[in-house]
Amino acid sequence: MPKEVDHDERREELLEAVWRVIARDGIEGTTMRGIARETGWSTGVLAHYFADKGDIIGSALRLAYERIAARWDRKLQGLTGVRALYELTLDNLPLDDERELETKLLMNYWGVVMRGQDGTPHPQRRGPLLIDLLTRLVNEGQAAGEIRVDEAPEDIAERLLALIDGFSLHALLNPERLPRERQVQLIQQEFDRLSAEASPASPPPKPTRKPRRTHA
Repeated sequence: MPKEVDHDERREELLEAVWRVIARDGIEGTTMRGIARETGWSTGVLAHYFADKGDIIGSALRLAYERIAARWDRKLQGLTGVRALYELTLDNLPLDDERELETKLLMNYWGVVMRGQDGTPHPQRRGPLLIDLLTRLVNEGQAAGEIRVDEAPEDIAERLLALIDGFSLHALLNPERLPRERQVQLIQQEFDRLSAEASPASPPPKPTRKPRRTHA
């Protein structure tokens, strides 16, 4: 009897190939033909699963966000406050091949969004945005006396997000200058500063602004 095809599994394999093509060729350079070459399957097979290039890129981005959110849930299980904040910060850096591929994929997407390209897919997200999760965990750390309270949690979260994005970008551009172990060292230094003179005696300051909505 012919082997039964798991369509969901096959679809995810296709989308993982799309990640590699986008990371290598950019979103504009990604074509159905190029994806077919990467997977070894025909454009007819791709058409069976996806309507067009916009559909396949939007689906690839959605899968990436879902995988990232699932990894956050797994890594943060049982953790709170500063421990959870540290794990979340490290998880969003390109510290292994999987996260390096994710970083290349998302930075290609952000580049297209910043240029205002017509037809850019905007995939629906599930779960909290990274900035919101960082802010909540900073609040927890301050309430537990693990993080100093002389800054608003929103400000600390924005700085951590800036470090994540900056290290991610420069690690891709200059991996010799900013190797994986160096990124971890610098993040540890930042957390050492956040924990200096921490005290639960006084409440965190009120936010200086509303939380800013931003990317993953």
